[in-house]
This record gives sequence, structure tokens and C-alpha cells, in this order.
Amino acid sequence: MLAGVLTVLKIIGITLLVILAVILVVILLALFVPIFYRIDAHVPETDLDEGFDVNKIDAAVKFSWLLFVIRGGISFPRDKEFTLRVFGIKILPKKEKPEKEKKDKKKKDEEEKPESGVIEMSDMGDEEVAEPEQSTEATSEETSTEAEAAGVESSNEPIEGDEAEDESEDKDFIDVLWNIIEKVQNILETPLNVFEKIQYTISRVCDKIDMIKSTLENDIFKRAFDLAKRKLIRLIKMILPDKCRIDALYGTGDPALTAEILGAYGAIRPFLSRKIKLRVGPDFERKVIYTDTHMKGHITLFTALYIAATCYFNKDIKKTIKRFKKILNS
Repeated sequence: MLAGVLTVLKIIGITLLVILAVILVVILLALFVPIFYRIDAHVPETDLDEGFDVNKIDAAVKFSWLLFVIRGGISFPRDKEFTLRVFGIKILPKKEKPEKEKKDKKKKDEEEKPESGVIEMSDMGDEEVAEPEQSTEATSEETSTEAEAAGVESSNEPIEGDEAEDESEDKDFIDVLWNIIEKVQNILETPLNVFEKIQYTISRVCDKIDMIKSTLENDIFKRAFDLAKRKLIRLIKMILPDKCRIDALYGTGDPALTAEILGAYGAIRPFLSRKIKLRVGPDFERKVIYTDTHMKGHITLFTALYIAATCYFNKDIKKTIKRFKKILNS
């Protein structure tokens, strides 16, 4: 009995260890195996005087991970939907199910409804029509009697004298005077209130500028900025393509402007990375454009997470963020 229980526990422990090992291997692969990407773009030689058609651009972005076990991408203008394949099996986009052919039948059934529920109104008797006529006559008689009674009551009421009319006229004149005085007072007070608000806002802005200036001159901000800059440069270097080849032909229609662009390209060419192979050809006669671009690179998830965690848990960056939040909310 005890031996059986021990064997069962042994099997359960081995399976749990295997599951944990598989999970650990998957996590390590996701963190350390890079994701490779490829970007291709092609713009055929186009005369800009005749117009530029966006549909002529042929662009594609593809990625793969773990020896093409997972791959996908998107292309323009051929397939504008994102595709994803696992072991060659298409996961995205999902295939739409074929529409059923029962819609036409339902429409026909709705159109051919039975007409047995229609009620004919011509068979109704004249009694129902006569009833509302009698009720209207009764209501007219009631209203006439009420009007006569109201006339009698109004004739019996005493007529107000001229003193009440004079008092009401005096009250209306006093109200008009008070309204005029209040409007004049508001007109006089408005510039003062506006000036005080402007002065308050200017003082707040000046205080915030002084706080920002003191924060930027602080050693905590300098250390945080230096760390964030170094990590951001490292992240950009990792994301940038390892290989890049660009062939381009351009023409502006103006020889002088085309020469200026070529001179700017010659000035920045020594500073370009060796990974970037850029060949640019000018056309001094036509207004034309042509490009053929191919890029390859990789992204490692572990590096990105490490950079994000380093910046997130850094004390100087946390203090700087709190300081700027306090300045904005003050």
C-alpha cells in the first residue's frame, strides 16, 4: 500500500518537474532568442510631373522567431492584413466561414405572411360614431355655463384704485435704477478682476519656471538624465537594422536644388554607419523619384526588458518623475 502511494507521488513529482522545465525553457527562449525582422520597400521610377500613385509602392515587413517556427508579417498593397504562422500553420487572419444559403428563404417567408389577421372596419355600426358626437355637445354646454359663471364673479369683484397703480409704477422705477447701478458697478469691477487673474497666472508661471530650473540644475536630475540617455542609445542601437541597402534616384526639376541635396548627402555620408550602404543618384533634368530599400535586423526581448527595468527601478529617475509631477500639479 505504502509503495503504491510512493510511486504515485513519484510520478506526480516527475511530471511537475517536467512541466516546470518546459516552462523555464520556453521563458529562456523567449528572452534570449532574438526576433529577426526584414523590411523591403520598392518605389518604381516615377515621373512626378505626371503624378504619383501610392498603389505603385511595394512594401513588406516580415519577422521570424526560433528558426522560422513562428513567422509572420504584413505587405502593402497586396495583403494588408497581418499574417501569423506557427509550424507553417496559418493562425492569422482566421478563415471566414461560408455564408449559409438560408437568408433568401427567410426573406421569402417574411414576405409571404398570412392576411387572416386583418380586421375590416367597414362592418362597425353607427352607434360608435354617434357616441363621440354626443360627448362633444355635452362638453360645449359645460364650457358655456362655466364662462357665464366666471363673468358673474368678475362683475362682482371690486375695481382696484389708482393708488395701487402708482405704487407699482414707483417699484418698477426703483428696480430699473438698481439694475443700472449694478451694471455700472460690474463694469467698474471687471477690469480689476481681470488684472488680478492675469497677475496670479503670471506669478504661477514664474514659480513653475523657477522650480523647473532648479530641478534641471540638480545633481539627481543630471544622474537620471545620463542613465536614461545611455540606455536609450543602447536600445536604439539594438533595434536599428544590422544590414541596410538603399538605392535611390531623385530629381527635383531644378538643377540647383538637386545639387544642394547631393551636397548635403556628401556631407553626412562619412558619419553613416558601415552597416548602411546608401547609393544616391541625381537626375538634373527630370522631376523623378526611385528607391529600392532592403533592411535586416534583430530584437532581443531580454535586452529591452533589462533596459526598462533598470530605468524603472532607478531611484534618481523616480525622484525626478515625482518632482515633475509635483510641478505640473501645483
